[in-house]
Amino acid sequence: MKFHSTRGGVSGVSFKEMLLSGYASDGGMYLPETIPTVSKATLCSWAGLPYDELAFKIASYFIEEVDIPATDLQAIFKRAFSTFSEREVVPVARLQNGLVIMELFHGRSLAFKDLSMSCIGNFYNYFLGEGKRHMTLIVCTSGDTGSSAIEAVRGFDKVDVVVMLPRGRCTKIQELMMTTVQDSNVHVYRMDGSSDDIDVVTRDMFSDPSFVKEHNLASASSLNFTRVLIQMVHIFYTYLQLCPAADGEVEMVLPTGGAGNVTAGMIAREMGLPVRFVCAVNDNNVLSRMMDDGQCDLGDIHVTLAPAMDIQFAYNLERIWYLCSGGDSALIKKVMEDVDKGSVNIPSNVLNKMKSAIKVYTVCGDKEIRDTIKRCWEENKYHICPHTAVGVAYYYKHRKDINGPCAVLATASPLKFPEAITASEVPAPTSERMRELLIAPTRYTDLEKDENWTAIVRAKVEAISKQKALLQRSS
Repeated sequence: MKFHSTRGGVSGVSFKEMLLSGYASDGGMYLPETIPTVSKATLCSWAGLPYDELAFKIASYFIEEVDIPATDLQAIFKRAFSTFSEREVVPVARLQNGLVIMELFHGRSLAFKDLSMSCIGNFYNYFLGEGKRHMTLIVCTSGDTGSSAIEAVRGFDKVDVVVMLPRGRCTKIQELMMTTVQDSNVHVYRMDGSSDDIDVVTRDMFSDPSFVKEHNLASASSLNFTRVLIQMVHIFYTYLQLCPAADGEVEMVLPTGGAGNVTAGMIAREMGLPVRFVCAVNDNNVLSRMMDDGQCDLGDIHVTLAPAMDIQFAYNLERIWYLCSGGDSALIKKVMEDVDKGSVNIPSNVLNKMKSAIKVYTVCGDKEIRDTIKRCWEENKYHICPHTAVGVAYYYKHRKDINGPCAVLATASPLKFPEAITASEVPAPTSERMRELLIAPTRYTDLEKDENWTAIVRAKVEAISKQKALLQRSS
Protein backbone atom coordinates (compact mmCIF):
# COMPACT_ATOMS: atom_id res chain seq x y z
CA MET A 1 0.00 0.00 0.00
CA LYS A 2 1.31 3.41 -1.05
CA PHE A 3 -0.17 6.88 -0.79
CA HIS A 4 -0.63 9.67 -3.32
CA SER A 5 -1.81 13.26 -3.51
CA THR A 6 -5.35 14.31 -4.40
CA ARG A 7 -3.83 16.76 -6.90
CA GLY A 8 -1.85 14.15 -8.83
CA GLY A 9 1.68 15.48 -8.36
CA VAL A 10 2.92 13.00 -5.75
CA SER A 11 2.61 9.20 -5.63
CA GLY A 12 4.34 6.09 -4.32
CA VAL A 13 4.67 7.49 -0.80
CA SER A 14 5.16 5.00 2.05
CA PHE A 15 3.14 5.01 5.26
CA LYS A 16 6.14 6.33 7.20
CA GLU A 17 6.73 9.17 4.72
CA MET A 18 3.04 10.08 4.80
CA LEU A 19 2.90 9.96 8.60
CA LEU A 20 5.90 12.25 9.01
CA SER A 21 4.48 14.95 6.74
CA GLY A 22 1.51 17.27 6.28
CA TYR A 23 0.24 18.49 2.93
CA ALA A 24 1.82 16.81 -0.08
CA SER A 25 4.45 18.89 -1.87
CA ASP A 26 1.96 19.71 -4.67
CA GLY A 27 -0.42 21.22 -2.10
CA GLY A 28 -2.76 18.22 -2.13
CA MET A 29 -3.77 15.79 0.60
CA TYR A 30 -2.68 12.17 0.87
CA LEU A 31 -4.98 9.22 0.24
CA PRO A 32 -4.27 5.51 -0.33
CA GLU A 33 -3.52 4.68 -3.96
CA THR A 34 -6.05 1.84 -3.75
CA ILE A 35 -9.03 1.29 -1.46
CA PRO A 36 -9.18 -2.30 -0.16
CA THR A 37 -12.50 -4.12 0.23
CA VAL A 38 -13.85 -5.92 3.28
CA SER A 39 -16.29 -8.82 2.82
CA LYS A 40 -19.43 -9.38 4.89
CA ALA A 41 -17.84 -12.52 6.33
CA THR A 42 -14.83 -10.53 7.47
CA LEU A 43 -17.06 -7.87 9.01
CA CYS A 44 -18.95 -10.51 10.97
CA SER A 45 -15.68 -11.99 12.21
CA TRP A 46 -14.74 -8.58 13.63
CA ALA A 47 -17.91 -8.24 15.74
CA GLY A 48 -17.05 -8.36 19.42
CA LEU A 49 -13.33 -7.67 18.98
CA PRO A 50 -11.72 -5.38 21.60
CA TYR A 51 -11.11 -1.90 20.23
CA ASP A 52 -7.34 -2.26 19.89
CA GLU A 53 -7.69 -5.54 17.99
CA LEU A 54 -10.24 -4.02 15.59
CA ALA A 55 -7.82 -1.12 15.03
CA PHE A 56 -5.09 -3.61 14.16
CA LYS A 57 -7.32 -5.47 11.69
CA ILE A 58 -8.31 -2.28 9.83
CA ALA A 59 -4.89 -0.60 9.91
CA SER A 60 -3.26 -3.75 8.51
CA TYR A 61 -4.96 -3.04 5.19
CA PHE A 62 -3.02 0.24 4.94
CA ILE A 63 0.23 -0.34 6.88
CA GLU A 64 2.51 -2.94 5.36
CA GLU A 65 4.79 -5.28 7.31
CA VAL A 66 7.78 -3.56 5.74
CA ASP A 67 6.66 -0.33 7.48
CA ILE A 68 5.65 -1.84 10.83
CA PRO A 69 5.73 -5.61 11.54
CA ALA A 70 2.40 -7.01 12.75
CA THR A 71 3.54 -7.69 16.31
CA ASP A 72 4.83 -4.12 16.64
CA LEU A 73 1.63 -2.69 15.18
CA GLN A 74 -0.49 -4.66 17.64
CA ALA A 75 1.66 -3.39 20.51
CA ILE A 76 1.28 0.22 19.34
CA PHE A 77 -2.51 0.03 19.44
CA LYS A 78 -2.60 -1.77 22.77
CA ARG A 79 -0.32 0.87 24.30
CA ALA A 80 -2.23 3.78 22.73
CA PHE A 81 -5.68 2.73 23.93
CA SER A 82 -4.44 1.70 27.39
CA THR A 83 -4.43 5.43 28.26
CA PHE A 84 -8.24 5.67 27.96
CA SER A 85 -10.34 5.92 31.11
CA GLU A 86 -12.90 3.35 29.93
CA ARG A 87 -12.00 -0.31 29.40
CA GLU A 88 -14.12 -0.60 26.23
CA VAL A 89 -12.50 2.65 24.89
CA VAL A 90 -15.78 3.73 23.20
CA PRO A 91 -18.79 3.10 25.47
CA VAL A 92 -22.30 3.03 23.98
CA ALA A 93 -25.01 5.09 25.70
CA ARG A 94 -28.53 3.83 24.89
CA LEU A 95 -30.98 6.52 25.96
CA GLN A 96 -34.69 7.34 25.85
CA ASN A 97 -36.58 7.39 22.54
CA GLY A 98 -34.04 5.11 20.86
CA LEU A 99 -31.21 7.65 21.01
CA VAL A 100 -27.82 5.91 20.77
CA ILE A 101 -24.66 7.92 21.52
CA MET A 102 -21.14 6.63 20.92
CA GLU A 103 -18.87 8.18 23.55
CA LEU A 104 -15.64 8.92 21.69
CA PHE A 105 -14.20 11.22 24.36
CA HIS A 106 -12.56 9.11 27.07
CA GLY A 107 -8.93 9.88 26.15
CA ARG A 108 -6.51 12.27 27.83
CA SER A 109 -7.84 15.47 26.25
CA LEU A 110 -11.49 14.37 26.54
CA ALA A 111 -12.15 14.55 22.78
CA PHE A 112 -12.61 12.04 19.96
CA LYS A 113 -9.30 13.13 18.47
CA ASP A 114 -7.50 11.22 21.22
CA LEU A 115 -8.55 7.98 19.50
CA SER A 116 -6.24 8.72 16.59
CA MET A 117 -3.78 11.09 18.23
CA SER A 118 -2.76 8.61 20.91
CA CYS A 119 -1.84 6.21 18.10
CA ILE A 120 0.03 8.89 16.14
CA GLY A 121 2.12 9.72 19.20
CA ASN A 122 3.12 6.07 19.43
CA PHE A 123 3.86 5.94 15.69
CA TYR A 124 6.19 8.93 16.09
CA ASN A 125 7.98 7.25 18.96
CA TYR A 126 8.33 4.09 16.90
CA PHE A 127 9.90 5.75 13.87
CA LEU A 128 11.94 8.44 15.63
CA GLY A 129 13.03 6.49 18.68
CA GLU A 130 16.22 4.95 17.32
CA GLY A 131 17.44 7.75 15.06
CA LYS A 132 18.69 11.29 15.53
CA ARG A 133 15.87 12.90 13.57
CA HIS A 134 13.81 15.60 15.27
CA MET A 135 10.34 16.60 14.05
CA THR A 136 8.15 19.65 14.61
CA LEU A 137 4.38 19.28 14.50
CA ILE A 138 2.34 22.22 13.23
CA VAL A 139 -1.20 22.22 14.61
CA CYS A 140 -4.02 24.63 13.81
CA THR A 141 -6.92 24.02 16.19
CA SER A 142 -10.48 25.22 16.62
CA GLY A 143 -10.49 23.85 20.17
CA ASP A 144 -9.81 20.14 20.66
CA THR A 145 -7.09 19.15 18.17
CA GLY A 146 -4.46 21.25 19.93
CA SER A 147 -4.86 19.70 23.37
CA SER A 148 -5.10 16.22 21.86
CA ALA A 149 -1.83 16.72 19.93
CA ILE A 150 -0.17 18.11 23.05
CA GLU A 151 -1.22 15.13 25.16
CA ALA A 152 0.06 12.75 22.48
CA VAL A 153 3.63 14.12 22.42
CA ARG A 154 4.23 16.26 25.53
CA GLY A 155 7.62 15.53 27.05
CA PHE A 156 9.00 13.86 23.89
CA ASP A 157 12.61 14.81 23.19
CA LYS A 158 12.37 14.12 19.45
CA VAL A 159 9.10 15.97 18.79
CA ASP A 160 8.14 19.62 19.36
CA VAL A 161 4.58 20.78 18.80
CA VAL A 162 3.55 24.29 17.76
CA VAL A 163 -0.14 24.86 18.44
CA MET A 164 -2.08 27.83 17.03
CA LEU A 165 -5.50 28.51 18.55
CA PRO A 166 -8.08 31.22 17.83
CA ARG A 167 -8.04 33.50 20.87
CA GLY A 168 -11.47 33.99 22.43
CA ARG A 169 -13.09 31.41 20.16
CA CYS A 170 -12.47 28.29 22.28
CA THR A 171 -14.08 27.58 25.64
CA LYS A 172 -12.08 28.51 28.72
CA ILE A 173 -11.41 24.84 29.55
CA GLN A 174 -10.36 24.06 25.97
CA GLU A 175 -7.88 26.91 26.00
CA LEU A 176 -6.51 26.08 29.45
CA MET A 177 -5.90 22.47 28.39
CA MET A 178 -3.35 23.96 25.96
CA THR A 179 -2.01 27.06 27.69
CA THR A 180 -1.35 25.43 31.08
CA VAL A 181 1.03 22.82 29.65
CA GLN A 182 4.57 23.58 30.84
CA ASP A 183 6.55 20.93 28.91
CA SER A 184 9.43 22.55 27.02
CA ASN A 185 8.51 20.84 23.72
CA VAL A 186 5.08 22.51 23.66
CA HIS A 187 4.69 25.99 22.10
CA VAL A 188 1.26 27.65 22.10
CA TYR A 189 0.15 30.74 20.16
CA ARG A 190 -3.19 32.48 20.75
CA MET A 191 -4.10 34.32 17.56
CA ASP A 192 -6.61 37.09 17.01
CA GLY A 193 -8.63 35.41 14.27
CA SER A 194 -10.66 32.35 13.30
CA SER A 195 -9.33 28.82 12.77
CA ASP A 196 -9.73 29.39 9.02
CA ASP A 197 -7.41 32.41 9.33
CA ILE A 198 -4.87 30.31 11.22
CA ASP A 199 -5.03 27.47 8.69
CA VAL A 200 -3.51 29.87 6.15
CA VAL A 201 -0.29 29.76 8.20
CA THR A 202 -0.23 25.97 7.96
CA ARG A 203 -0.81 26.06 4.21
CA ASP A 204 1.89 28.70 3.74
CA MET A 205 4.51 26.64 5.52
CA PHE A 206 3.65 23.33 3.89
CA SER A 207 3.64 24.97 0.46
CA ASP A 208 7.41 25.48 0.87
CA PRO A 209 8.84 21.95 0.36
CA SER A 210 12.42 22.97 1.12
CA PHE A 211 11.38 24.52 4.46
CA VAL A 212 9.30 21.43 5.32
CA LYS A 213 12.23 19.13 4.55
CA GLU A 214 14.86 21.23 6.30
CA HIS A 215 12.89 21.38 9.55
CA ASN A 216 11.09 18.01 9.35
CA LEU A 217 7.62 19.56 9.60
CA ALA A 218 4.57 17.37 10.01
CA SER A 219 0.92 17.87 10.87
CA ALA A 220 -1.13 16.08 13.50
CA SER A 221 -4.45 17.50 12.33
CA SER A 222 -6.73 15.44 10.10
CA LEU A 223 -4.94 16.81 7.04
CA ASN A 224 -2.53 13.97 8.00
CA PHE A 225 -4.15 10.84 6.59
CA THR A 226 -3.00 8.78 9.58
CA ARG A 227 -5.62 10.63 11.63
CA VAL A 228 -8.31 9.71 9.12
CA LEU A 229 -7.11 6.11 8.99
CA ILE A 230 -7.48 5.63 12.74
CA GLN A 231 -10.83 7.45 12.72
CA MET A 232 -12.08 4.71 10.40
CA VAL A 233 -11.86 2.36 13.39
CA HIS A 234 -14.67 4.02 15.32
CA ILE A 235 -16.78 4.08 12.15
CA PHE A 236 -16.41 0.29 11.84
CA TYR A 237 -16.79 -0.14 15.62
CA THR A 238 -20.04 1.84 15.68
CA TYR A 239 -21.42 -0.20 12.79
CA LEU A 240 -20.59 -3.51 14.50
CA GLN A 241 -22.12 -2.35 17.79
CA LEU A 242 -25.41 -1.59 16.04
CA CYS A 243 -25.34 -4.30 13.38
CA PRO A 244 -23.08 -7.20 14.50
CA ALA A 245 -24.47 -9.56 11.86
CA ALA A 246 -23.55 -7.03 9.13
CA ASP A 247 -27.03 -7.48 7.70
CA GLY A 248 -28.16 -3.90 7.27
CA GLU A 249 -27.26 -0.25 6.78
CA VAL A 250 -26.47 2.08 9.67
CA GLU A 251 -26.94 5.86 9.72
CA MET A 252 -24.26 7.77 11.62
CA VAL A 253 -24.76 11.36 12.70
CA LEU A 254 -21.42 13.17 12.72
CA PRO A 255 -20.94 16.60 14.33
CA THR A 256 -18.76 18.11 11.61
CA GLY A 257 -15.98 20.70 11.62
CA GLY A 258 -12.91 19.76 9.57
CA ALA A 259 -14.82 16.73 8.13
CA GLY A 260 -12.24 14.13 9.20
CA ASN A 261 -14.90 11.74 10.52
CA VAL A 262 -17.02 11.82 7.40
CA THR A 263 -13.90 11.37 5.24
CA ALA A 264 -13.05 8.27 7.30
CA GLY A 265 -16.64 7.16 6.84
CA MET A 266 -16.58 7.64 3.08
CA ILE A 267 -13.44 5.49 2.81
CA ALA A 268 -15.06 2.84 5.03
CA ARG A 269 -18.06 2.93 2.70
CA GLU A 270 -15.74 2.49 -0.30
CA MET A 271 -14.33 -0.55 1.52
CA GLY A 272 -17.82 -2.06 1.60
CA LEU A 273 -19.20 -0.94 4.98
CA PRO A 274 -23.00 -0.37 4.63
CA VAL A 275 -23.21 3.11 6.12
CA ARG A 276 -24.64 6.53 5.34
CA PHE A 277 -23.93 9.80 7.10
CA VAL A 278 -25.54 12.96 8.39
CA CYS A 279 -23.07 15.82 8.74
CA ALA A 280 -24.45 17.96 11.55
CA VAL A 281 -23.13 21.52 11.26
CA ASN A 282 -23.90 25.08 12.21
CA ASP A 283 -24.39 27.77 9.59
CA ASN A 284 -20.69 28.73 9.59
CA ASN A 285 -19.86 25.63 7.54
CA VAL A 286 -20.13 25.92 3.76
CA LEU A 287 -21.18 22.27 3.52
CA SER A 288 -24.72 23.18 4.50
CA ARG A 289 -25.05 25.57 1.56
CA MET A 290 -22.82 23.83 -0.97
CA MET A 291 -24.92 20.65 -0.97
CA ASP A 292 -27.83 22.56 -2.52
CA ASP A 293 -26.27 23.40 -5.88
CA GLY A 294 -22.52 22.93 -5.54
CA GLN A 295 -21.83 26.65 -5.24
CA CYS A 296 -20.98 28.68 -2.20
CA ASP A 297 -18.92 31.78 -1.57
CA LEU A 298 -16.88 31.82 1.61
CA GLY A 299 -17.85 34.49 4.11
CA ASP A 300 -17.33 35.62 7.68
CA ILE A 301 -17.31 33.30 10.68
CA HIS A 302 -19.31 34.06 13.81
CA VAL A 303 -18.71 32.58 17.26
CA THR A 304 -21.19 29.95 18.46
CA LEU A 305 -21.60 27.54 21.40
CA ALA A 306 -20.01 24.85 19.19
CA PRO A 307 -16.57 26.34 18.45
CA ALA A 308 -15.15 23.33 16.59
CA MET A 309 -17.83 23.97 13.97
CA ASP A 310 -16.96 27.64 13.59
CA ILE A 311 -15.20 26.82 10.34
CA GLN A 312 -16.03 28.02 6.84
CA PHE A 313 -14.16 25.47 4.79
CA ALA A 314 -13.70 21.89 5.97
CA TYR A 315 -10.31 21.04 4.46
CA ASN A 316 -11.08 17.31 4.24
CA LEU A 317 -13.67 18.15 1.60
CA GLU A 318 -10.76 17.94 -0.85
CA ARG A 319 -10.44 14.22 -0.06
CA ILE A 320 -14.21 13.66 -0.27
CA TRP A 321 -14.38 15.40 -3.65
CA TYR A 322 -11.49 13.29 -4.90
CA LEU A 323 -13.24 10.08 -3.83
CA CYS A 324 -16.57 11.21 -5.33
CA SER A 325 -14.93 12.29 -8.60
CA GLY A 326 -13.48 8.83 -9.19
CA GLY A 327 -9.96 10.09 -8.53
CA ASP A 328 -9.94 13.04 -10.96
CA SER A 329 -6.82 14.91 -9.81
CA ALA A 330 -7.07 17.58 -12.51
CA LEU A 331 -10.60 18.42 -11.40
CA ILE A 332 -9.58 18.59 -7.74
CA LYS A 333 -6.69 20.91 -8.55
CA LYS A 334 -9.08 23.25 -10.41
CA VAL A 335 -11.71 23.14 -7.64
CA MET A 336 -9.12 23.95 -4.98
CA GLU A 337 -7.89 26.90 -6.99
CA ASP A 338 -11.48 28.19 -6.84
CA VAL A 339 -11.56 27.62 -3.08
CA ASP A 340 -8.38 29.69 -2.70
CA LYS A 341 -10.17 32.48 -4.57
CA GLY A 342 -13.01 32.36 -2.04
CA SER A 343 -15.64 30.44 -4.00
CA VAL A 344 -16.69 26.82 -4.46
CA ASN A 345 -18.26 25.32 -7.57
CA ILE A 346 -18.61 21.54 -7.44
CA PRO A 347 -19.54 19.62 -10.62
CA SER A 348 -22.94 17.91 -10.51
CA ASN A 349 -21.54 14.38 -10.85
CA VAL A 350 -19.35 14.87 -7.76
CA LEU A 351 -22.18 16.52 -5.84
CA ASN A 352 -24.62 13.72 -6.69
CA LYS A 353 -22.15 11.08 -5.49
CA MET A 354 -21.80 12.98 -2.22
CA LYS A 355 -25.56 13.21 -1.83
CA SER A 356 -25.89 9.45 -2.25
CA ALA A 357 -23.98 8.95 1.01
CA ILE A 358 -24.22 12.24 2.93
CA LYS A 359 -27.01 14.43 4.21
CA VAL A 360 -26.39 17.73 5.96
CA TYR A 361 -28.30 19.02 8.95
CA THR A 362 -27.81 22.62 10.02
CA VAL A 363 -28.68 23.49 13.58
CA CYS A 364 -30.82 26.61 13.94
CA GLY A 365 -28.49 28.69 16.07
CA ASP A 366 -27.41 28.46 19.68
CA LYS A 367 -30.99 28.24 20.95
CA GLU A 368 -31.48 24.84 19.34
CA ILE A 369 -28.20 23.68 20.88
CA ARG A 370 -29.30 24.85 24.33
CA ASP A 371 -32.76 23.29 23.95
CA THR A 372 -31.22 19.98 22.91
CA ILE A 373 -28.77 19.90 25.82
CA LYS A 374 -31.69 20.62 28.17
CA ARG A 375 -34.00 18.00 26.65
CA CYS A 376 -31.32 15.29 26.77
CA TRP A 377 -30.69 16.08 30.44
CA GLU A 378 -34.37 16.16 31.36
CA GLU A 379 -35.11 12.86 29.60
CA ASN A 380 -31.96 10.97 30.59
CA LYS A 381 -30.00 12.91 33.25
CA TYR A 382 -27.23 12.68 30.64
CA HIS A 383 -24.87 15.53 29.74
CA ILE A 384 -23.87 16.23 26.14
CA CYS A 385 -21.42 18.80 24.78
CA PRO A 386 -22.70 21.48 22.36
CA HIS A 387 -21.17 19.72 19.32
CA THR A 388 -22.83 16.43 20.22
CA ALA A 389 -26.03 18.43 20.74
CA VAL A 390 -25.97 19.47 17.08
CA GLY A 391 -26.09 15.77 16.15
CA VAL A 392 -28.71 14.95 18.78
CA ALA A 393 -30.84 17.86 17.52
CA TYR A 394 -31.00 16.11 14.13
CA TYR A 395 -32.09 12.88 15.81
CA TYR A 396 -34.82 14.58 17.84
CA LYS A 397 -36.17 16.36 14.77
CA HIS A 398 -36.02 13.43 12.33
CA ARG A 399 -36.33 10.36 14.58
CA LYS A 400 -39.59 9.21 13.00
CA ASP A 401 -38.07 9.42 9.51
CA ILE A 402 -35.00 7.29 10.31
CA ASN A 403 -35.16 3.74 8.97
CA GLY A 404 -32.87 1.24 10.64
CA PRO A 405 -30.14 1.63 13.25
CA CYS A 406 -28.78 5.13 13.92
CA ALA A 407 -26.09 6.49 16.24
CA VAL A 408 -24.82 9.97 17.11
CA LEU A 409 -21.05 10.20 17.53
CA ALA A 410 -20.28 12.27 20.65
CA THR A 411 -17.13 14.19 19.84
CA ALA A 412 -16.14 15.74 23.18
CA SER A 413 -16.78 15.45 26.89
CA PRO A 414 -19.35 17.84 28.40
CA LEU A 415 -16.71 18.62 31.05
CA LYS A 416 -15.05 20.94 28.52
CA PHE A 417 -18.16 23.09 27.95
CA PRO A 418 -19.59 24.24 31.29
CA GLU A 419 -20.61 27.62 29.85
CA ALA A 420 -22.85 26.10 27.17
CA ILE A 421 -24.38 23.60 29.58
CA THR A 422 -25.10 26.23 32.24
CA ALA A 423 -26.63 28.46 29.55
CA SER A 424 -28.95 25.54 28.75
CA GLU A 425 -30.34 25.61 32.33
CA VAL A 426 -28.61 22.33 33.14
CA PRO A 427 -26.19 21.78 36.04
CA ALA A 428 -22.70 21.67 34.55
CA PRO A 429 -20.53 18.64 35.33
CA THR A 430 -17.07 19.11 36.79
CA SER A 431 -14.11 17.09 38.03
CA GLU A 432 -10.98 17.58 40.11
CA ARG A 433 -8.94 17.90 36.94
CA MET A 434 -11.15 20.74 35.66
CA ARG A 435 -10.89 22.56 38.99
CA GLU A 436 -7.09 22.26 38.92
CA LEU A 437 -6.97 23.67 35.38
CA LEU A 438 -8.72 26.85 36.48
CA ILE A 439 -5.90 27.76 38.87
CA ALA A 440 -2.92 26.37 36.95
CA PRO A 441 -0.18 28.74 35.64
CA THR A 442 -0.24 29.43 31.90
CA ARG A 443 2.38 29.77 29.17
CA TYR A 444 1.64 31.11 25.66
CA THR A 445 2.33 33.87 23.12
CA ASP A 446 -0.37 36.21 21.79
CA LEU A 447 -0.35 37.26 18.12
CA GLU A 448 -2.43 40.19 16.85
CA LYS A 449 -4.19 40.68 13.52
CA ASP A 450 -1.63 43.11 12.14
CA GLU A 451 1.34 40.81 12.73
CA ASN A 452 2.86 38.49 10.12
CA TRP A 453 1.81 35.17 11.62
CA THR A 454 3.55 32.99 9.05
CA ALA A 455 6.88 34.79 9.51
CA ILE A 456 6.63 34.54 13.30
CA VAL A 457 5.80 30.84 13.33
CA ARG A 458 8.49 30.11 10.72
CA ALA A 459 11.02 31.86 12.94
CA LYS A 460 9.89 29.75 15.88
CA VAL A 461 10.35 26.56 13.86
CA GLU A 462 13.84 27.69 12.85
CA ALA A 463 14.70 28.43 16.47
CA ILE A 464 13.49 24.99 17.56
CA SER A 465 15.60 23.30 14.88
CA LYS A 466 18.67 25.34 15.83
CA GLN A 467 18.28 24.46 19.50
CA LYS A 468 17.87 20.74 18.77
CA ALA A 469 20.94 20.77 16.50
CA LEU A 470 23.01 22.35 19.29
CA LEU A 471 21.84 19.73 21.77
CA GLN A 472 22.70 16.92 19.37
CA ARG A 473 26.21 18.29 18.83
CA SER A 474 26.82 18.70 22.55
CA SER A 475 25.71 15.12 23.22
